[in-house]
Amino acid sequence: MFLRQLYYLREIDRLRSFSKAAEACNVSQPALSRAVRQLEEELGVVIVDRRKKVFGLTAEGVRVLKWAHDILRGVTEMRSEIALFRQELVGAVKIGVIPTAVHIVPILLAAIKEKIGDFSGDVSVLPNADIIDRLASKQLDLGIMYYDQCPQAQAFTVRSLYAEEQVLAGTTAFAFPDAREISWEEAARFPLALLGKDMRCRQLVDIGFQTAGVEPVIRLETGSLELIHAEIMRGDLVTILPLSSFPLRVPPAGRLQMRRLTGFSPGAIGLVRLNEAPPSDFVDRVWSVALETDFREELGRLC
Repeated sequence: MFLRQLYYLREIDRLRSFSKAAEACNVSQPALSRAVRQLEEELGVVIVDRRKKVFGLTAEGVRVLKWAHDILRGVTEMRSEIALFRQELVGAVKIGVIPTAVHIVPILLAAIKEKIGDFSGDVSVLPNADIIDRLASKQLDLGIMYYDQCPQAQAFTVRSLYAEEQVLAGTTAFAFPDAREISWEEAARFPLALLGKDMRCRQLVDIGFQTAGVEPVIRLETGSLELIHAEIMRGDLVTILPLSSFPLRVPPAGRLQMRRLTGFSPGAIGLVRLNEAPPSDFVDRVWSVALETDFREELGRLC
C-alpha cells in the first residue's frame, strides 16, 4: 500500500469524479484508476461502487476512506512535528475565522507568542459552514465564528469570545454627528456599501434597520470586505460593519471616522473546537489564551 493510493481515494471522494481527481493529482485517469484497483485487491474489498452511473463508495469503501483520512492526517501531523522540532517552535495551530472577525487574529497570534512562545500558525478565512466542516474533518484545530451559528452538537465545544459592535464608518467627506454614537435612523440617510445578504453580518444590519423601522439607502452590495474598504476610503460611500472587520491601524490616520450604532444588540463571536482531546497540548493552551484575551479592549481603540 502506498500513501498516494490513499491520497487518490481522498481526492476522488472530494471531487466525486475520477477525471477531476486525476487532473487534481496531476496523473492520468488510467493511472489513478489502476492505483485504486490495486488498493482494492490488496485490501480484498470493493471500495468504489462501479455499478452506478453516479459516483459512490461501497459500505466497505466508506470505512476505508475514513482510515485514509486518519492516516493522511497523521502523516501531515508527523511532518509538521518534525518541521517544528527543526525550527525550535513550541507548536502549530490551524485556525479558521469568518471574514468580519479576521482582524482579531493578529491580536490572538501576538498573545500566543507572548504567553507560550514562537509557533507556526495556519489561518484560513472561511464562511461559518466551511469552518464547521473543516473542524469536523480535523483540518482545523479552532474556529472563530458567529456564536449563534456555532454547532450545538455534543461533538463540539463552544465558548463566547466577545460581543460584536456595529459601526457606521466613512471618510470626512461625510458629515457624521459629533457624538460617538449614531442611531439606525440617522445611519439610514447615508449611501451605504454593505456585505451580501447571505452573510450573517449583513443579516444583523438588516435586523437593525427593521427594528428601527427605516429603509436604508444601499448603493453597493458585495461579498468582498476589501472592495467595501476601498469604496469607503474613496469617499463615495459609507458602510456598516463590525469593529473587528477593520484593520487595527486604518491608513491614512484620522481620515476614517466611526460611530457606534445604538438601539440594537448585535451578534457575539464564539470560539469552537471538537469536543475531544485536542491534537496537542499546545493547541489546548492556545484555546485558553484565546479565552483569556480581551479583544474588546483592543477593538475599542478604533472607535
